[in-house]
Amino acid sequence: MRMSPDCVPCLIGRVLFEAEEVDPDSSAKAVKTAAAMLGELFGDGVCSATVATQVHKEVYRLLGTKDPYQRLKKLSNKVALEIYPYAEKLVARSKNPLRDAFLCGIVGNVLDFGIGTGFDNPVVLKMEFRNLVSQGLGHDDTPRILSKLKSAERVVYLSDNCGEIVLDRLALKELKKFDIDLTLVVKEEPILTDATRADISGLGIEKIVDKIAEAPGFAVGLDLGALKGPFGKMLRDADLIIAKGMANFESLSETDIAPIAYLLRTKCEPVADAMGLRKDINAVKLFTKGYRR
Repeated sequence: MRMSPDCVPCLIGRVLFEAEEVDPDSSAKAVKTAAAMLGELFGDGVCSATVATQVHKEVYRLLGTKDPYQRLKKLSNKVALEIYPYAEKLVARSKNPLRDAFLCGIVGNVLDFGIGTGFDNPVVLKMEFRNLVSQGLGHDDTPRILSKLKSAERVVYLSDNCGEIVLDRLALKELKKFDIDLTLVVKEEPILTDATRADISGLGIEKIVDKIAEAPGFAVGLDLGALKGPFGKMLRDADLIIAKGMANFESLSETDIAPIAYLLRTKCEPVADAMGLRKDINAVKLFTKGYRR
C-alpha cells in the first residue's frame, strides 16, 4: 500500500508510545529522529510498511531494546486467555463456526498501541470484547473462502499481534477440519506486538497446525525482499493465504501474490480506502488477484 500523509502522525504516535514504554527520557529524541527520517523517506509511491520498518528499526536502536513491547505482549496474551473460553463457546454454538472464529480473531486485532484506536491497554479488550463481537462482520467473504477451502491443499495463515494470536486458535482449529496442510507464520524477530515463536510458547498451537514457519527478518508486515526467496515461494505455492491485520495488507498489496483473505479491523482511513471498505469495521475480504495501489 502506498503511504498516505495520514500515515505520518500515526507512525509518530506509535514511536512516542514505544519510547514512553521503554525510556520516557528518550521520548523527545525518538520523536525527532522519526520525524527527520519521515522527512527523508516519505514520498509518492513509497510503501507504508517499508517506511515504518525503517523508522522502527532506528528507534529501537536509539532506545537500546530489541522488544519494547515485551510487557504488553505478555499482558495481551494473558487477557486473551481470559476471554478465550467465552469465544470458544460462541464458536461451538455457531451455525457458521468458521465465520465466527474469524470474527473473534478480528476482534482481537483491535489491540494496537499508540495509534489512537482507544485500545492502548489490553485490559480494555476484556471489557469490550462482547460489544465488538456483537457488531459482526461489516464485510464478509467467508462464503468465498469456504468455497476455496473445499479444493485447497496448502493454506498459510499469517499471524499478527500477541493477544490476537490466542484467539486465532479458534480459526486454526476450524481450518483444520478441511483436508489441508496448514502452516502458521509468526515473526522471526520482535517488531511491535507481532507474535514470535517465543510469544506463542505454551499456547499449544503446534498441536493444531501442521507447521510453524517464521517470516524472515525485522519487518512491519512482511519484508518484501524476503519474498524473493524460499519464504516467498512458500506463499506462492499456497492455494490460499489468510493474512491477519493491516500491516500484512500494507506489504502484500505491493505484490502479485494471491489469493489472499485479509482478516482485520479497519483501524485507519488509508487502509480502509485502499481495501474499498468502511473504517472501523470487522472485515473478511478475499482478493483473488494480486492487488497494487
